[in-house]
Amino acid sequence: MHDSHIHLARNPLKDNWKRDTQDFINNGGKKILTQGSDVEDFNDTFQVAQKINQRFGDIVDIALGIHPTVFQRNFDKNNYEDIFSGSKKLLTRFVEIFGQEKDKLSAVGETGLDYFEMYNAELEQKQIEALKQVQKESFKVHIQLAKKNNLPLSIHARELSGEINCIVDALELVAKNGNGLVNGSFHSYTGELPPVSDILDLGFCIGFNAIITYPNGENVRQILKKTPNDRILFETDGPFLTVQSVRKNKKALIRYGRSAQVKEILEVAAGIKNISPQKLEDIADENYERVFG
Repeated sequence: MHDSHIHLARNPLKDNWKRDTQDFINNGGKKILTQGSDVEDFNDTFQVAQKINQRFGDIVDIALGIHPTVFQRNFDKNNYEDIFSGSKKLLTRFVEIFGQEKDKLSAVGETGLDYFEMYNAELEQKQIEALKQVQKESFKVHIQLAKKNNLPLSIHARELSGEINCIVDALELVAKNGNGLVNGSFHSYTGELPPVSDILDLGFCIGFNAIITYPNGENVRQILKKTPNDRILFETDGPFLTVQSVRKNKKALIRYGRSAQVKEILEVAAGIKNISPQKLEDIADENYERVFG
């Protein structure tokens, strides 16, 4: 069993790494890929991974990247042109850190595009276009680093419901800049069904998490049905997206997403795919090793 996308440097995961990792292992857990998503959390990402690996063996792999929404959080709506100089400095710093730490990495990410948050932030069209331009430039840099260093990508692509511009733009950037030489995972893809074929045609896997356990997660369950078994990865996106059994249990003491919950996600997925949980676990673990191992 594996967790191909989690943020161990975020609390409450960071403060409960010992208990959470032990519970994951007790459930049959083998590998965790933790994501650094901003230069401000890179040090914590390395530190918590080192503590876990020293105590439990080589169980945590590391990905580093700049999450696309970071640019929006650093964005002054009253002076949107500053985003270009600010993003250039941030990317330059990221590339420097990446160069220093690349031998410790198993993937590039979390990276990608996010049009969901910008359209929900009541921005003017010129501000939206500026953010899109910055996100695309950042994603391009990440893709080039992945290609140059023969590393997989952990990709975020989120759009407003019913829209496909974000995933279309992400796929186009991967195709143009990856030249067929990069692979990885589109993590937590919750978009429309038609682009799934394009994701698969580019050689990528798709990461499935607790959303498939939610009553309103039918669109993601349909994506899972369309995804071949040899392209399935499991993830939690912890500390976000806790599983449905925890969401509905008001007495649950641990109420955040953590790697031990992959077991429930996998069992639900096995039912959807009409395969035994053990068989699907074996296949998905092979997928993880093929992509990130």
